Amino acid sequence: MQLFWLEMKKIFSWKLIFLVVLVNIIVYQLLLGFDIKYFPNGRPAGDLFKIEQQIIPKYGDEMDEAEFLDLQATYEKEVAKADTYLANDLKAVTLGLDSYEKFASGWETDNEEKRNYVSEITFNSTEDFPWELQAYKEFIDNFENRESDLNTLIQDSSGGQKKRYEQLLEEGKFGIYSDTVIDNFQTYKTSMAIVIFLSIVILISPIFLRDVSAGVVTLQYTSKKGRTVYRTKWLAGLVSSVLLTSVLLILYMTIYSTNETSSYFDLPLHAFNWVFNWYDLTFFQYIVVSVLIVFVLSVLLGILTMAISTAVSNTIELIAIQIVVIFVMIAGVAVVLVQMLMDMQLAQAFVPSFLAIFVVFVLFVMSFVWKKEDRKDIV
Repeated sequence: MQLFWLEMKKIFSWKLIFLVVLVNIIVYQLLLGFDIKYFPNGRPAGDLFKIEQQIIPKYGDEMDEAEFLDLQATYEKEVAKADTYLANDLKAVTLGLDSYEKFASGWETDNEEKRNYVSEITFNSTEDFPWELQAYKEFIDNFENRESDLNTLIQDSSGGQKKRYEQLLEEGKFGIYSDTVIDNFQTYKTSMAIVIFLSIVILISPIFLRDVSAGVVTLQYTSKKGRTVYRTKWLAGLVSSVLLTSVLLILYMTIYSTNETSSYFDLPLHAFNWVFNWYDLTFFQYIVVSVLIVFVLSVLLGILTMAISTAVSNTIELIAIQIVVIFVMIAGVAVVLVQMLMDMQLAQAFVPSFLAIFVVFVLFVMSFVWKKEDRKDIV
């Protein structure tokens, strides 16, 4: 046990901890921070988010005809407010834009003064009605086109995807809310996976190469502990991977909670418009599964990193191999297994197969280096 704690101390050296913290700060500023600081990002995304916070408690995950009429009534009240504002604006009256209907069509006119006025009110004034009414209209359009949209997808698809769309249509599972929240989380969790993968590689990579470079492996193997030192290092590396991944997941998911998306937790994924997944999970369940996937992948990467650290003979070789590994983990694993976890753009069996192949590959590499190390002669 004493040897285990000594190995843990070497893994969590202040230099490596400093480097891990530095990388996390940099990557957070480059990637993750944007999805926190600028959420919801711009307009009408912000208006959609604001309205959804109000209507989700009223309508839940499905909207019936009575609720739709209530939404329409709310929209008409907001239109009336916009009409009043425009009717009392001298410039709007002069330009013939004294109602919201006329104002909304102002973009399409050939009259430059009208276009400039609409642009000024929309982008440079404190008035919110151009964006808020656009957001309300999106909800109304989503409801009115819910069946036709799915029918179009059914006609344009085949195989398992077609059956899934038909199932959604038959069960009346339509998307009525915007994809603002789920798109944000998908981007955030992918960036979170990337920074955790980088942290694991930085922390675990030197675990065996450190002793090889110092020339102490022979002394370790001829000591009283013998080759159990090697297994103790693996145990320490595995525990370190689990510990670091857990800490970073808790940290970044705590930061994510500041986006205040808890009102969406009970919504099933199909309730988000143009978001199609193979499984009927709630948004909260989707978050949990995503976190678990990142956890499993990070631990597997820790195992693979230890295997690479065993196999290489110098730092340059280690860096060269790890660059390739990190590229695959970011461009392949993070994008496919994390971001597109249950997305219908991929075949239903693709992600589980990809994950299974990755697990088998990592375990094979681990087994190979273990057997090779057990047979190594002590010179």
